[in-house]
Amino acid sequence: MARSAAFFATALIVGISAQVAPGTARAETAVAFTKTTADRIDRIAIDEIHAGRTPGIAVGVVQDGKLVYDRGFGFATISPHAAMTPTTEFFCGGLTAQFTAAAILLLAQDGKLKLDDSVSKYVPEFRLGTGVTIAQLLTQTSGLPNYVGAPGIPNDFTQTIKFATLLAAVDTMKPRAAPGNVYDKNPLNYLLAGLIVQRTSGVTLSDYLEQHIFIPLVMGNSFLAGDSGISPAHAIGYVKTAAGFEPAPVWDPAWLGGDSGLVSTIDDLAKWDIEMPVLLRVDAMRTMFTPPTIQGQTRYGMGWVVDRRGGQEFVWSNGTLPGYRAFNALLPNQHVGVIVLSNADAARGVTVPEAVGARILDVLVPRKSAELDNPVVARAKEWLARLASRRLDRSELTPGFSAYLTDDLVAHENIAALGRLQAMVPISSTVEPNGDTVYEFLVRFPRAQYRYRFEVAPNGKIDGLTLVS
Repeated sequence: MARSAAFFATALIVGISAQVAPGTARAETAVAFTKTTADRIDRIAIDEIHAGRTPGIAVGVVQDGKLVYDRGFGFATISPHAAMTPTTEFFCGGLTAQFTAAAILLLAQDGKLKLDDSVSKYVPEFRLGTGVTIAQLLTQTSGLPNYVGAPGIPNDFTQTIKFATLLAAVDTMKPRAAPGNVYDKNPLNYLLAGLIVQRTSGVTLSDYLEQHIFIPLVMGNSFLAGDSGISPAHAIGYVKTAAGFEPAPVWDPAWLGGDSGLVSTIDDLAKWDIEMPVLLRVDAMRTMFTPPTIQGQTRYGMGWVVDRRGGQEFVWSNGTLPGYRAFNALLPNQHVGVIVLSNADAARGVTVPEAVGARILDVLVPRKSAELDNPVVARAKEWLARLASRRLDRSELTPGFSAYLTDDLVAHENIAALGRLQAMVPISSTVEPNGDTVYEFLVRFPRAQYRYRFEVAPNGKIDGLTLVS
């Protein structure tokens, strides 16, 4: 396959690193990509297959503006057996938001809309859109209610639904928060953004992405779910059960759209990571990677979480649909990107692309610290240490959780017996109906790894700490 030009090493740096404050730690240098580097990445991926955590996994590495590694392991389909390859098509879930956000930014570049326009300007039939801006949709700070639980809306996502019906049902609900005040990852935000692209451009979101992103970047295997042309050899999504891997239920494309509808491949996503700045101007790139200032919450730009790793800018996104998981991450100062796609899903015991990606990044850009430079991560890690040492500051807990977390319970759980924390990888953050924010991590100890839920109440007090194997 032809390799793309090195835009990743130039234009993207201008777009993101301008946000790095003076005095930031000097960027660690990525290692030269050699056969030994490739072998180490091979081993990480093969271990996932041999451990039975996924039928297949595909990995891509971008370095200095080139796709230096693209390989598939295991099976895209179990029966009949079809090998996983870098050109195997996957449903990418939440990675779709990057492209929907880019479509909005492209329309803004062309003067077709403004990010501070009200949603109601483009979707006047949606009463709750009054006072919500397009930018707040993209930064997941709209405060709009989630369609899950909307009156009259079925919970069977395998059945189709008209978006107008969904929107009308949500419009009878109350907002979850005032616009701009709370980060809450809500699929409705990007479904609405996709509708705004359609009404502004005069073509469907699918056609707009094809004409303005996929064709210009020669992303020939990328499209939205529901479009014709999906390869018969696309990766089948599986759910891990006690009996093994079984095909996952397939969501109807009507629920996916601009939030989760992307179908793509390792090779196509690498083109996107490399050539994003070809399409978006420097100011648009800066906007995409600049989160709103919301104290103590997830720093989410437009389609990307904006973190720091070893003192340097680190942007990433992930996606989950039944049977599919995806991860895309960039270290712009080190000119490195990593993409991981897998075709297995379950509550636990399956491949976590975020964790695989973190291990690969540690191969590519070694660092002394095993954690992200993020106040939420630091606080969550601190409380694991407090539980291990049994030294609790109960002033940081909600009264209800403090009463539940007795000294006897802490002693019984014996967190210290797990050994030294080796890694903590963010997976998600969600806002619960009671207003609590739940941050989920994958944490690794010498002999086991766990899902770690760190729950924070609106007043900043800790309202839950859970380790699940």
